[in-house]
Amino acid sequence: MACRLYVVVSVIVMLGLSAGGAVVYAQQDATEELLAELTNAPGASGFEGPVRDILKREWSGLVEDLRTDGLGNLLGTLPGESEQPLVLLMAHMDEVGFLVRYIDDDGFVFFNPVGGYFDQSVLTQRMTIMTPKGPVVGYTGFKSGHIHPSERRSKMIRQQDMFIDIGARSREEAVDVFGIRPGLPITYRANFEKLGDTGRYLARAWDDRVGLAVITEALQRLQDLPHPNTVQVAATVQEEIGLRGAAVVYESTTPDIVINLEIGIAGDFPLLTSPKLSQEVLGKGPGIFVFDRSMIPNNNYVDWIIELAKAHDIPYQFESVSGYGEDGAMLQKSGKGIPAVNIGIPTRYGHSQSGVIDRTDYDNTVELVVQMIRALSEDEVELISKF
Repeated sequence: MACRLYVVVSVIVMLGLSAGGAVVYAQQDATEELLAELTNAPGASGFEGPVRDILKREWSGLVEDLRTDGLGNLLGTLPGESEQPLVLLMAHMDEVGFLVRYIDDDGFVFFNPVGGYFDQSVLTQRMTIMTPKGPVVGYTGFKSGHIHPSERRSKMIRQQDMFIDIGARSREEAVDVFGIRPGLPITYRANFEKLGDTGRYLARAWDDRVGLAVITEALQRLQDLPHPNTVQVAATVQEEIGLRGAAVVYESTTPDIVINLEIGIAGDFPLLTSPKLSQEVLGKGPGIFVFDRSMIPNNNYVDWIIELAKAHDIPYQFESVSGYGEDGAMLQKSGKGIPAVNIGIPTRYGHSQSGVIDRTDYDNTVELVVQMIRALSEDEVELISKF
C-alpha cells in the first residue's frame, strides 16, 4: 500500500510592506496583544519567570493577596458576595521545552527534552537558549539533502543525537562568549501570528498560555459582575513534568470546586481525521473533558456545565483522550476529594513548534468560565458534590 505524506501548512497573509521593508500585519486588539505576549514569552518547566512577570502585572489590579508559593506558583483571590464556596481557576505557566545537556569541543549544544515531544517535531527548528547573558539563538541542524544517503532519509533521528548550532567555534567560545552551560532552558523560537482575517492564530506554547489568557479575561469581566463565591486563581509551574506545581496548590487555597483551563486536542486536520482519537474541532466551542489518563471528572459537575452552557447559548464539545494529563487531577484528589473539571480550548498540533487556535473558541471559553463563576453558589456546589 502506498503511503501518502501530508504536509500541514498554515499560510500567514501579509497586508503589505512598510517603507523600510518590514512586514505590516493587521492591528491587534487587546486580546491578541495578551495572547501574543504570553505565547512569545519563554517559560520551559522550572523556568516560568517571564510568564509569571506578565501575569503579576496583569493580575495585580484584578485580584487581592497576589503572591507566590515555594515552588513558584502564582496565587490570588477575587472576593465576591460570599466567602463560600471557594472556586479555584487554574492553568499552568510552563511549556514543553529542553535543557542544555552538554557542549562538545566544537561548540555544538546537546539537550534533554523537558516534557513530551515527537522526535520529528524537534529537528531543523530555530531555538532560543536563555542564558545569564541573554537569549542565544540556535538551530537544530541536520545533514543537507545533497549529502544524506537516500536510504537514510526516511529514518528518524533521535533527540539524544540532535544538537543545536549557535554559531560557536569551540566549547570555550560557547561557554565564555555565549554564556552556555548545562541546565539552561531552551524553547522553540516562534512568534504569535494572525492567520490572515480567519480569526485563527498561530503561536508557540498555547499549552497553556491560552488557559492563562482565559483566566485573565474572565477576571477582567468579573470586576463588574456579582458572583456568589470567592474566586481563587492559580498559575502553576512544572505541569509538563508531572503536575508538580499543582501538587502543592491545595495547601494554599483549599478550594471547594475547581475549574482547570487547558488546551483541547483538535483533530480536524489531514493527519488526524479519526474521531476515535480526538473529537474536538476548531470553531465549535470549548471542550469539556469527560476522560483523560489523569482524571475522570465528577459527572454531576459535567452535567451541570452542559445545562449552564445550553442556558447561555454557549457552544461546547466533549473530549475523551487517553494520552493526556492535567493539573485538575491533583486538586481532585486533594483534601477529602474536590469536584474538578478540565475545560479545553481546541488546539491543533499540541506539543510542537507552533499550534493553531480559533478566536471564537477562546471567546466562548471566557464566556463559559464567567457564567460558571456567576452560578457557582454554595447550594450549587453542594448539589454537585453529592453522590
